[in-house]
This record gives sequence, structure tokens and C-alpha cells, in this order.
Amino acid sequence: MDSKNLIYIVDDDKNVRRSLQVGLENAGYAVQVFQDPITAFQAIKAQSPDLALFDVRMGEVSGIDLFRKLLNDGLEVPTIFMSGHASMTEAVAAVQMGAFDFLEKPFATEKLVITIERCLELQRIRAQVRDLQSKTETTEFIGSSAAFRSLRSEIEKVAATHSPVLITGESGTGKELIAREIHQLSRSAKGPFVKVNCAAIPENLIESELFGYQKGAFTGADRNKKGFFEQAHEGTIFLDEIGEMSLSAQAKVLRTLQSFEIHKLGSEQTQKVRVRVVAATNRNLDAAVVEKTFREDLLYRINVFPIHAPPLRERRTDIPQLVSHFLREYTRINSLPTKHVTPEALEKLSALPWPGNIRELKNKIERMAILGGQVLDKNLIPESASSLANKTQSEFTNEEPESLKNHRRRLERQHIIHVLRTTDGNISEAAMKLDVERTYLHKKLLQYEIKKKDFFS
Repeated sequence: MDSKNLIYIVDDDKNVRRSLQVGLENAGYAVQVFQDPITAFQAIKAQSPDLALFDVRMGEVSGIDLFRKLLNDGLEVPTIFMSGHASMTEAVAAVQMGAFDFLEKPFATEKLVITIERCLELQRIRAQVRDLQSKTETTEFIGSSAAFRSLRSEIEKVAATHSPVLITGESGTGKELIAREIHQLSRSAKGPFVKVNCAAIPENLIESELFGYQKGAFTGADRNKKGFFEQAHEGTIFLDEIGEMSLSAQAKVLRTLQSFEIHKLGSEQTQKVRVRVVAATNRNLDAAVVEKTFREDLLYRINVFPIHAPPLRERRTDIPQLVSHFLREYTRINSLPTKHVTPEALEKLSALPWPGNIRELKNKIERMAILGGQVLDKNLIPESASSLANKTQSEFTNEEPESLKNHRRRLERQHIIHVLRTTDGNISEAAMKLDVERTYLHKKLLQYEIKKKDFFS
């Protein structure tokens, strides 16, 4: 057994706490004891133990409440419940929520140690499984809708060639993912994939960034530098946001694409490069040609095989798969317990307009995962600005009005509960955030009948 295993004991009975602490410390564990569940929760946030022992019945905030609060806040702590005969049903319910086991009081220290060792061994196995899963990470390029299947078919066809590809589509539709898929399925897959954000390179640096320079080519050039085209040799260069490139930079890129030769600054020689060119834009380049902000000859050069990235609103049946993937990745990266989205939440997500496409969906799922526990319901989905804009004035005016006094009371009560949740029930800290005296806040708690369970959940 690892003597470094830290165990938290939460029980309002002083004699039980002392007895368990002595027994477990003699067995080689590091032990901390807590009488108050809220104090224990704050300690777990500061340093998560290897295992926790919770008593079921502990006054206003029970061990079940504490365990539920940990789950809702995404804190995964292996937990064993201790229960008397009267609380056995609650202990069983806790196991169904995800606790490891429960022990009926009184129990022998030897039985407790065996249960703890079994729990810690299970955690070690789970950690190994998570490690294996992280090594088999999947791409975000997933879906089964008709639009996605058509897109994948186009990618597979063009990937086998060396033809230039122009990917068009709205912002957030995954144009870089498409470019990477083309690269991975191509004969250049073993070569580098070099992404160039054309909009981010200042015009006076475009030549040196794309084509490189020799040492001494200009003041400050104290070494030889490879440009993006040379870095992508025998691989793929992805010219993202090519529609934002200046006309002078477009001329330089066109010369390279015509000859596949680069001329480094400060060098008198040209150098051959072999690269697959994939470009992307969310602009209408045909209109840009008419407006004379994009070169027509460059458009012909890069637009040999056009691919359109469909917006998420045309891939609604892919949303459940994308949600599952983003949620799985978020919990894996942050070492959190598995989280699930309810069917009602999925239905609401699938009906949203998604002006920001896949990027917006990913951000919303991460926000839901941060705010929610293991079960994410539709109440965690914020109403987007576009949804509010589409709501008619009659829908607002048909809502039953409430008195100004009741409206103020309701909002004030909600705000106090929200602040108490952010401080994990710390009254003094909440009073500071609300800029009121502690005694005044206590009066408000009584006035609005705010209980610990209202904010500790």
C-alpha cells in the first residue's frame, strides 16, 4: 500500500472521526478529518484526496449533499459512505450516483482498510484506461449526415491527386480539419503539414516568412531562416484566409505556385520545392476578383478542385456525435469524470441556428461542462443573441408581468444564491463580493429563506 495515499474523513461525530483517524493512520494512510461538509468541500477543491469517507447523516448538509455538490462541480473523488441502519437506503442511492461502496456502522478497521484498498486499486485501473484512451485520440472530423458523407467523398477523391484545393465556407466550419484530412489521406502524409495564417503576416514580412532569407540579407538577419514553403517540402502547405492576403503578396505566391521555386532574400539562387497546396477562405473570391482585391490568375491557380465546408445548420444530425466528442475530449484533458448530455439538451442544441458553426458548438459544450455536473441538461444552454433577435415582440409582451417588488426580490434572491455558490458557501467572502456587512447578509438569508441546500448543490 502507498503510504502517501491521502484520505479525508467527514463526520459530525467527534468520537467517530478520532477513531477512524487513529485506525487509518496506523494502517499507513495520511488522514485529515472534517466536521462540517462545506469546510470539507473547500478543502477538496484546494487539494483533492485519494479517497474520502462521508457519513450519510450530518445535519442540514448531508454526506449525500456533499457528494452531489462534488459531482456537479466536476470534482471526482473516490468515495465510501458510512451509514447507520436508518440511512442505509440513502447509502445505496449514493452508490447508484457513483460512490464506490458503503459500510454499515459499526464496522471493523480491517474491513474498512480492505474496502479502501479495493477502491484505490480500481482508481489505478481507471487511470491506466484513461491513459490508453488519450493515446488513441480521435479527430474532430466526424459525422454521418448526407452533407458530411458528400464532403468526405470529395476529400478522398482529391487526396489521391496532387491538385491544388480551395476550401470555402463560413467561419468555424472546420476548414483546417478538412485540409488536414486531405494531407493525411494523401501520398504526402509522411511529410510536414504547415499552416500559414495569411491574414496574420504583415505585408513587409510576407516575403521573408513565406520564402525565408540568408544570413546577412538585412539588418538583424543573423542566421539562415527557412520560409513556410521550404518547411512544407514533400508535404502540404495550408494557406488559411488567403483572401486576406495583400495584392503584392499574392503576386509573390503566384510566382512560386507557377514554378514551385523559391528565392530566399539575400540569395542569388532559386530552390525547388515540392508541396501540396491547400488554401481556404470564408470570403467570396469571385466577388473579390471583380472588386480587384484578389488576383484572377491566382484564383485560377488555387481553385483547381473547390471544396465547400457545409455550415453546421446543414449537418444537424451530426450534432449528437460532435457533442459526445467535444465532451469526451474536455473531460479527458481536464481529468474529469464522464459527463452526459440529456436527450432534451441534445434536442435543443440540434435546433439552434449556430451562426458560429462547429467552433461555436465546441465553445458551448465546454461552457456547459464547466457549469454543470455529470448530467448536463438544457438549462445550461444559454440563449444565443441570434435566438433572442428572432424572438418577436409579441412573445415578450405576452409574458405574464410581475410586480416591481416581486421582480426585485426574485432577482436579489437569485443573485445572493449565485454569489454564495461562487464562494462555496463562505458567508464572509460572499458579503465582501456583495459589498455588504456580514450581519446584513444574514438578515437577507432569513428574509428570503435561503438555506444551505439552495447554494450548496
